[in-house]
Amino acid sequence: MPKQFKSRFLGYSYVTVAAIIWGSNGVIVNWVPYNAYAVAFFRVLFASITLLPVVLLTRKSEAISAAKSWRIMLSSGFLLALGWALLFHSMKLIAIANAVLLDYTAPIFVALFAPLFLKEKLEKSTLLALAISVVGIVVISYEQNLQTSDLNDLNLLGVILGLLAGLAYAGFIIVSKRALSSFSSQVVAFYSYSVASIFLFPFMIGTDFSPGLTSWILLLVLGIFNTGFAVTLYLKGLGMVKAQKAVVFTYLEPASAVVFGFLFLNQQPTVLMLVGGFLILIAGYIVASR
Repeated sequence: MPKQFKSRFLGYSYVTVAAIIWGSNGVIVNWVPYNAYAVAFFRVLFASITLLPVVLLTRKSEAISAAKSWRIMLSSGFLLALGWALLFHSMKLIAIANAVLLDYTAPIFVALFAPLFLKEKLEKSTLLALAISVVGIVVISYEQNLQTSDLNDLNLLGVILGLLAGLAYAGFIIVSKRALSSFSSQVVAFYSYSVASIFLFPFMIGTDFSPGLTSWILLLVLGIFNTGFAVTLYLKGLGMVKAQKAVVFTYLEPASAVVFGFLFLNQQPTVLMLVGGFLILIAGYIVASR
């Protein structure tokens, strides 16, 4: 197997595994009785704590060098926190499915901005895959009461915040891709999580932390495995393939969420959900086969 092909294959594999793991986030959030901001805060806090010994033991000199590039690290963490804050605020104003759909405009923004900021040539296969993926997630979201019976019920501010969340997440991907040209995925992820936890900390004021041991175990899983491991794995894959192609595979997250919802929340998938997931898989195949 040619070295370049092997590198791309591994990159797509890392991104795919990460996206599938993220599909379980909804199950964990559903089981933890904290508000969304608190869940996001503990997610990045536990992830940064998890990566701290890894960075100190294996990437100490690199981490010191990365600290000198504080602007890009600060930008990465800020955009990550901003994206979640905007998404969660959007969820308070409009249906969750609508907010998630708007947030998944991020891959489209990445594909459009990659030629400008990352000097990546926009490929026709990527545009085709993105179009198919968008259709897939619309089909999935339709089953979650995407459409409202009255357009007056669609909060304009909620829609704007949802779109801005997608734009912020696209910015995080682009900034991270640039940082990965100089630093490892572990170091970039560690600084992103640490900075994001600082920005999200003010949302903790006044939060009730009384829920029991089970909730904390779930938050640890979300922070250590779903974030510390999965996001770092995603960033590693992102560093090995074009950003515009990597983001297509992130649409596997809502597709896998349907499976996790069925397995753990007894949410029965419908024919339309399965069709949407199949379209997303086709989009991933189009990108990988090129």
